[in-house]
Amino acid sequence: MGLRDLLMNHGMAEGGLELPDVLNILAKGGVLVDVRTPREYEAGHAPGSRLVSPKELIADPFTAVYGDDPLAEPDPQFVLVCDTGFRSGHLVDRVREKGYTCDFLASGLRAWRAGGEILIPGPPRGR
Repeated sequence: MGLRDLLMNHGMAEGGLELPDVLNILAKGGVLVDVRTPREYEAGHAPGSRLVSPKELIADPFTAVYGDDPLAEPDPQFVLVCDTGFRSGHLVDRVREKGYTCDFLASGLRAWRAGGEILIPGPPRGR
């Protein structure tokens, strides 16, 4: 393990899902929650992902992700994503503490791209 790996993984949440597992969860109705900045999201995001600020996610995960959507899944499974898995890995336990099923994509959008999945540019869709 090099110095860069050590620094990147310092304080990292254990675990994280690999891309095939995340894609399986999404195919079954899971929600991909992007916890990056609006600027990062607009530069390129996973199709269908929902941009949510970490502060709002910690305060009230359901409302932060769904707003007042009357068709929201009552018992959602969230998968958090960021560029490297660092931010999302730190947030996952905070969402779980609120009683939600939540995981994160190990290595983040780096793993997404490495797995052949696309990123699309543009602003978040309205809720």
